Amino acid sequence: MKEKKIIQALTIVIILIICGLIFFIYENNESEKIRIKQEEELDNVYLDLDSISNSLNEKILTISQLGGDIDSLLIIKENLEIEKREFRTRAYAQINRLQGKVEGYTELLLAQDEEIERLKKVNEQLFEENKEQKIEINNLNSTITNINRSNQKLEEQIKVASRLELLNIEVIGIFRNGSKKRNQFRSRSLDKLNINFTLGENDLAKIEVINLYISLVKPNGDIIYDISNGSGSFTFEKREVFYTLNEELLIDKSEKNLNVTYSLNEEFKKGKYKVNLFTDDYKIGSGEFLVK
Repeated sequence: MKEKKIIQALTIVIILIICGLIFFIYENNESEKIRIKQEEELDNVYLDLDSISNSLNEKILTISQLGGDIDSLLIIKENLEIEKREFRTRAYAQINRLQGKVEGYTELLLAQDEEIERLKKVNEQLFEENKEQKIEINNLNSTITNINRSNQKLEEQIKVASRLELLNIEVIGIFRNGSKKRNQFRSRSLDKLNINFTLGENDLAKIEVINLYISLVKPNGDIIYDISNGSGSFTFEKREVFYTLNEELLIDKSEKNLNVTYSLNEEFKKGKYKVNLFTDDYKIGSGEFLVK
């Protein structure tokens, strides 16, 4: 009877032990399932954070290239990296808080997308404004260029209009006996040439002293050149030109009647001679006389 009771007691103990083992195994399995589920959730949240971090990097780069303010985003990015580093040491109780942050970060990314679109529109507007400004500047430069050309053309026209005009010229031959011949004469006994000419009135002419160069040109084209009579050369239109006589002349806008005398040191040959009048900048005019 006593042995029977012992057996019953042992049976109950064994049953209790078995039940306890079954419960422990069940609890352990459930705990393992919960742990695995927690790890999966933590991994998913971490992957979300990592993805958001990469996306945020791209947003920061884009906004920076578009000229936007990225200081606050850099602070958020730094905090996000801290969250990632500390993430795996956190307890399961933090998952909900982290998931809330993930949602917040997601909203932040969406807001940055809107900021990027806004900045793109601003940049497009600035591009169009710059384009319009460039067109306006080009048009203005073109206008200024045209004005400068017109001014230059006007200055050239005024410069031409201010030139002295030769109204008439005559050459008088003076002979040794004191007689005179006008424009046509023989070379025998010819002593001097008296060159008379008139320069017209010009209100546009500058009041100044100019060099007047007179070239006497022989029938063969040579210039009568005598250093003792003041002959020389000057630069005209980038080349050297010889002259027979040189006089300084005061220009005061009024009409001028002038005469210059040239003493002959050689006998003039027969033929038609030319008289050319120059300034440093232009040819005033010319005349001619005949030696028989």
